[in-house]
Amino acid sequence: MPAVEIRGNADLRKAMRQFTPDLEKSLKKELKRALVPVTKMAKGFVPSQAPMRGWAARSFSEGRFPTWSTSTIVRGITYSVSPSKMNKNGFSSMARIMNKSAVGAIYETSGRKNPQGQPWVGPKAGGASKSVSRSNNPMAGAQFIQNLSPLVSSLQGQGRLIYRAWRESKGDPYGIAMRAIDEATTEFYNRASYTSFKKAA
Repeated sequence: MPAVEIRGNADLRKAMRQFTPDLEKSLKKELKRALVPVTKMAKGFVPSQAPMRGWAARSFSEGRFPTWSTSTIVRGITYSVSPSKMNKNGFSSMARIMNKSAVGAIYETSGRKNPQGQPWVGPKAGGASKSVSRSNNPMAGAQFIQNLSPLVSSLQGQGRLIYRAWRESKGDPYGIAMRAIDEATTEFYNRASYTSFKKAA
């Protein structure tokens, strides 16, 4: 699932929820203020029609590749201002914008790994790998990528929707989010120090 993430200290957020819920509430409000405009912008980049005729919704099944649905992609672009669970590399995010639908993820990132499309092996090739093309058309992968809008590079990565929106926001959301995190962190530790001082006295 493609996502733009703002990383920070998730343990600190847990402590805020427990000891200073007003700071946690204020921080979430500021993080939302940072991410909502980018999320709306990304939704606006979703094409109103399938980029190619063969990707449009059909009345019968033609395999497992998700068919195009503008409304599904738009609904799947969302944000969260709650800390995420730690991933396998030990990282968590303080807030993020996500492209949650399968069809949206395909449109967002296709061509990022293989600019000319997935390597072609043909329909008779064995195996179950999803990283190759089994189409009858050897040029299917390249033609698919050519029909999509260009990938846009941002500091978070390449994409056509949320990454493009992040690029066009010119760093404003990140600045808002980091200032909010820094201010909430400073206030949290100030309160903690004050409380400890009062107890010691």
